[in-house]
Amino acid sequence: MGEDIKWAPYLEKIKEQIDQLTLKRITEWEGHDLTPASEFTTAKARGGFKAYSTAKIEKIGIGTLYLNEEVHYGFCTIFPDENHSLPNFISRWEEREREVRFLVDIMPSVDSLIDEEYRKKYVESVQPLWERFASLPGICPEESDVIRSLCSIIYTAASVPIDKEGMRLAALAPHTEYLKNYLGFLKDATPVENDAKREEVKKKRAAIRGTLRTKFFKEVMGDSIESTVGSDLSELIVTILF
Repeated sequence: MGEDIKWAPYLEKIKEQIDQLTLKRITEWEGHDLTPASEFTTAKARGGFKAYSTAKIEKIGIGTLYLNEEVHYGFCTIFPDENHSLPNFISRWEEREREVRFLVDIMPSVDSLIDEEYRKKYVESVQPLWERFASLPGICPEESDVIRSLCSIIYTAASVPIDKEGMRLAALAPHTEYLKNYLGFLKDATPVENDAKREEVKKKRAAIRGTLRTKFFKEVMGDSIESTVGSDLSELIVTILF
């Protein structure tokens, strides 16, 4: 069954946008060699994950994983460096023969309910995209209460039925469009000069990454990731993404 599925080009489309940046490959992070995760094949899985950095961005994590040729997972995360209060970009893709489940968000690095200037610049400016995809079949709230609490008010999540031609690409559109919008923020982003604000950003981003490490990837994958690629490779993937 799985071998006959024409999977959506998640990695290719995301990478088209990322490749517009001047990227530097990250092969070591927090004392870990990341290269074993760049491309792998086991009896039940195949995939690859890589990490990059660029101006104003500490780390970009991106990759895909196919389990038994029946499920296609895709992930892309972007975390700015500690000198910039840019939001974080989060994309999660879970594709099966008859359904695509996903979440994509431009996640604030500060309390956007209090910081009006930040909210207008990085949240309200994305509102038209949220409205554009609000009618996509299968639009629904993110299931995880914890992840939903981290998201902005303009996150898009869905469980899209694949019941006709073109639905895979329709489900992929929010990811590429949100990413385009996010990359547009980089050009005019300036360093945070206020020490208190910089500390706020640092603490919130650390809390977000810590939560995403345990919820965004592992909770979605359940025990399937470790059982198919092993605990060491699973931990490397998490390290790359977060």
